[in-house]
Amino acid sequence: MTRAGAAGLLLAAVLGGCAVQPLPPPALACQQAAEATKPGSAALARCSRSLADPRLPQADRLASLVNRGVVRLKRGDLAGAADDFDLAIRAAPSFADAWVNKGIALSRQPGREAEAVALISHGIELGPARPARAYFARAAAHEALGKPREAYEDYAQAAALDPDWAAPVEELKRFKLVRRKVLRA
Repeated sequence: MTRAGAAGLLLAAVLGGCAVQPLPPPALACQQAAEATKPGSAALARCSRSLADPRLPQADRLASLVNRGVVRLKRGDLAGAADDFDLAIRAAPSFADAWVNKGIALSRQPGREAEAVALISHGIELGPARPARAYFARAAAHEALGKPREAYEDYAQAAALDPDWAAPVEELKRFKLVRRKVLRA
């Protein structure tokens, strides 16, 4: 697996972003910024400095783009985050975590949840490093679209893929099954 392919999904509230790791300096500072719960403006600057380094290998550049996108996402800059994920997608169309994160950014924009589901689904097909997090993100987007059955199935898949992760199990508790129908509690 490449450095850019080793990813972890960080969640803030229901959705978060995927911080790519491990990376050598200078990209390591950007990775650490993406892993912060509430990254500040200095975190964004660290990522931009990493990307400005002409010696940065391509895999690390892609990872830094995604990490800067995660920082922007956590700071509420949805357009900037989507731009970074788009740059990563254009440079490496098979980079699953960039697709998943782009979907997460869109899912936070009212009226774009269907696009988010499509992007996250494509990322899942490509094989994200931590698929449970991708299914969790898609579940939340399905829920925003008013599709409880699909949301339930994705939360269940996330729980099955990462049984030690409590978040999907907690989300599943909000649902009840009624004669093959799934309803939110």
